[in-house]
Amino acid sequence: MSLRVYGIVMHDGNAAPRVPAGLQLHPLREIAAVAEDGDYSSRVVEPPDIERHLQIVADLFRQDAVLPTPVHTVFRSAEVLQRWMDLHYVALSDALAWIEDRLAARVHISRAHVAGDDQALSADLAAVAAEVIRSLRRHAVASVPIRETERDVEAPAVATLVTSAGFLVERELWTEFAEAVADEQNRHDALSVQLTGPWPPYDFVRLQFGA
Repeated sequence: MSLRVYGIVMHDGNAAPRVPAGLQLHPLREIAAVAEDGDYSSRVVEPPDIERHLQIVADLFRQDAVLPTPVHTVFRSAEVLQRWMDLHYVALSDALAWIEDRLAARVHISRAHVAGDDQALSADLAAVAAEVIRSLRRHAVASVPIRETERDVEAPAVATLVTSAGFLVERELWTEFAEAVADEQNRHDALSVQLTGPWPPYDFVRLQFGA
């Protein structure tokens, strides 16, 4: 029986993570995969599947650190999943330790006023936006640029968007980071600086599925 995997979590033998009905934990030493049974080899991924995946990851994230898998990550069997977890055990454990007690944020910077397509103005705003991103990095553990296809539904319209970035923030410093974003908004009237989150660390997880 194949398995759809939603994420990897810590499982140290004490309090096991709570998982939604129909899902199981597949443990290996101090980590576990959150998965469900089913034959998904030829199934088309529909919007409800994506919504369910995001909801399950969000539920896990509210409890503790989670390494989210891409939507529709499927292993042919529990044995194949166990072999993959064993092969990547050190990397998975280290990644969970790195994101523990840290939250992901996304910051979208757009033009506050759309008045034509002045290339000089756009270039100036892009330079200011880059400086805003550099300033916010001082309040985060890590940052990554966000490509257009990765922007969440709360992103501004593409026509006015200047840039977007993801930030990994210490949980206890989230309020400080949000205040830093608000300060940048107050400093730059020509820009709209929008914070979304906290999110699971999608922007900071790159799982390897090769043997």
